[in-house]
Amino acid sequence: MPGAVAERVSSESSSKAAALQRWLVHQALLATPIPRVAGHFVDSLVDMGMPVWRAFLATSTLHPQVEGVGLTWTRDGQRLRQEYQHGSFERLPSLSPMYDAVVATQARPSADSGAMDSIITPMTRYRLDRGEGTATYAILEEFRAGGATDYLCFAIPFANDGNVDEGNAGAVITVMVDRPGGFTDDEIVTIADLMPALGAALRASTDLAAIRTALDTYLGRDVGRRVLNGEIKRGSVAAISAAILVGDLRGFTVLADEVPRDRLVSMLDDYLDCLVSPVEASGGQVLKFLGDGLLATFAFDAQEPRTMCAAALMAATEALRRIDALNRIRRKDGQPVTTLDLALHAGDVLYGNVGSARRLDFTIIGPAVNESARLEALCATLDVPLVASRRFVDLLGASEKFRSLGPRVLRGVRAPVEVFTLVTGEQARAEPVNAEVGAHDV
Repeated sequence: MPGAVAERVSSESSSKAAALQRWLVHQALLATPIPRVAGHFVDSLVDMGMPVWRAFLATSTLHPQVEGVGLTWTRDGQRLRQEYQHGSFERLPSLSPMYDAVVATQARPSADSGAMDSIITPMTRYRLDRGEGTATYAILEEFRAGGATDYLCFAIPFANDGNVDEGNAGAVITVMVDRPGGFTDDEIVTIADLMPALGAALRASTDLAAIRTALDTYLGRDVGRRVLNGEIKRGSVAAISAAILVGDLRGFTVLADEVPRDRLVSMLDDYLDCLVSPVEASGGQVLKFLGDGLLATFAFDAQEPRTMCAAALMAATEALRRIDALNRIRRKDGQPVTTLDLALHAGDVLYGNVGSARRLDFTIIGPAVNESARLEALCATLDVPLVASRRFVDLLGASEKFRSLGPRVLRGVRAPVEVFTLVTGEQARAEPVNAEVGAHDV
């Protein structure tokens, strides 16, 4: 290539690399979703003239079921997204050189020790056309057989307080070309220089997703969204109307003294999932767990009260159906069982932040909440799995589904409250909320 042309091509490539670096920094500020960041990054490398054959990105996540997410890009148009269950990373050693790259990065000195150099996204390279790494890693031999000539692997740590430690979150990206001779020296320098900006964009998106997941997991979707949007001022509450569901496992406290500790939590998870899944599938929100029970609401803000009460009833009957199915399996296996007590009520409540100056709870308070708890306690006394208040039954507008158990005195409530339970067979006739029952839903 004539000198003037080579210089022009090099200048154009440098300009595109600088533009990509600026774009990545902007995406970090915007917390752009990872798939868009990764796709644009690889497409930009191709636009710079690099014959990318295959690229792969894996990032850690903070999720109850998922340990990480992988994105695959290939020249022939494949765009694949995969989720990896917890423990997947520990099974990588015999499958991929990525494991060794990540472990080596985590073992490097921390930034505050003064020993770490300026390269915090180290690169591992294997010249596949020379057979490098193919005897150690079967996957590299597979790539070489497919036509790849060069393999770059970058480990991107997401450190905390300047310290890179084992167990830290992070990302790993691999890029391959099939050009004879592999990557040029200039291309390797370009990609390496872009890695910190790419890592910053990935981290911003990963951290935001982790925050959302943590808030949704521990607070509920609606509360999590409100907290993330800044609704964290103490005393900031709003008056809402809602159907209220209170559930509790009858006799679980006694079982807790009988069931071995290593099986107790798993047992509680299975039973609570029978209730939580129908509540969420019906549009309700679990506000909090109360030991072996929970408090859930079905707000009237977007729907008619009758619609949301119907959703609450559907969730309750489906939960009872799932509990019955779970108990049949547990009895067959000789395992202890318990039953579920449910109360359905409706009323006006205060919804928002309650607590001390530095420790808040986003919840509902008010007489209707207390009445719901008192109603649930009647299930054991009346020997029924579900009770509903007169107010709930009237708002639902389907009195034929219930039979009255008469007025009952609730502790702390001035006037007696007429309570109802489902008519015989109504629970069995209820349609499931979701036909697909998971492993914990049986």
